[in-house]
Amino acid sequence: MKRLWVIGLLGFLGVGWAQTQLKVGVILPLSGPSAVAGKAALNGIQLAADEANAGGKVRMELVVVDDGTDPSKAVPAFTKLMTVDRVDIVIGGLASGVTFALSGPVKQYGPLFLAIGAASSVVEQAFEGYPLFFHYHPWDYHNVAAALQFFQYLNREHGAKKVAILYEDGPFGSAGIKVYQEQLKKLGYEVQAEPYKTGSGQFTPILTRFRTFQPDILYWIGYDVDALPIAAQTRQVGLRPKLIYGAPPSWPVGFEKNPVSQDVVGMTAWLPTLSNLESRRFVEAYRKKYGEVTEEYMAPMGYVIAKSLALAAERAGSADKNRIAEALAGLTMDTPFGRLSFKPSDTGKTRYQGFGPEIWLQFQYIQGTRRPVFPKEKASVPLRYPGEYYLR
Repeated sequence: MKRLWVIGLLGFLGVGWAQTQLKVGVILPLSGPSAVAGKAALNGIQLAADEANAGGKVRMELVVVDDGTDPSKAVPAFTKLMTVDRVDIVIGGLASGVTFALSGPVKQYGPLFLAIGAASSVVEQAFEGYPLFFHYHPWDYHNVAAALQFFQYLNREHGAKKVAILYEDGPFGSAGIKVYQEQLKKLGYEVQAEPYKTGSGQFTPILTRFRTFQPDILYWIGYDVDALPIAAQTRQVGLRPKLIYGAPPSWPVGFEKNPVSQDVVGMTAWLPTLSNLESRRFVEAYRKKYGEVTEEYMAPMGYVIAKSLALAAERAGSADKNRIAEALAGLTMDTPFGRLSFKPSDTGKTRYQGFGPEIWLQFQYIQGTRRPVFPKEKASVPLRYPGEYYLR
């Protein structure tokens, strides 16, 4: 009997010894222009970490720092993760400008870096050749491809001919702007584009100049902090586009409750109404933990990254960053966005690219909710074109 007790105890201890302990740095914008997306991402990461810890095979400890959507804050915050907290694995890189600034320190300290956002191809170039860089989010040229498919539809089915583009002057907004203009012209559009500074809140001069151009579509590329002033000032200056279209990584909290949101169209990678199994599971788990349902796609993106990390660590049977990277490189898993696996980026500059243009969909704010409108196989309602802002 004593021998059986000892064997049982050793077996129990063996389970404990076999558990992989991960200390993971998380650097996200919990303040600043990208705070909505950053907080949503953190919720998703924490949810996946809780699930991994409950499973017993991987124990994930998160060390969270705020990059403030500001390179001058991000670099010292990242340095703290490396030198004080001494982590070997980092999840972060949401805003492109911040992630570009982190590329040097990342290469210096050498962690496994799992990028949650940073769509700018400037970031792709900055991380070229770094062997432990995994980029989950589509690149800007993927975003261009998805948006252009929608613009082609608007041109063919609704006769849209003119696009005015309002883009933030940082890496996120400006990196692909020349490609956008060239491709839109190839589709038959006349294009007028002007840059702006995120968070300025003053768009009246640019929008007034656009009024002379009389665009069918006002397209803005920037962050959530700019959504409300752009939508409001478009009306104030008498600009009457048939469609207001935005592509921020997140939308401001409560935007859907403001009347100016009606019929505004946006691009997202996910909505809680998507019917695939993993999406439904994520929505249920998120609601159970946080008591609400999010519409921010950075929440499931953070969840996918942390979940894939836990699974890779389990398969590697180790907390070693190189062994985890090797397991991650060969991973295939179903996610709320669809199937995830890694391959070289389209340009070949980075080795591990996750999602591409296939995850994007277009939605429209209709009576306070985001309703998928394109592509047709994902649409729940027809696109309202022209929008209310044109008809009034």
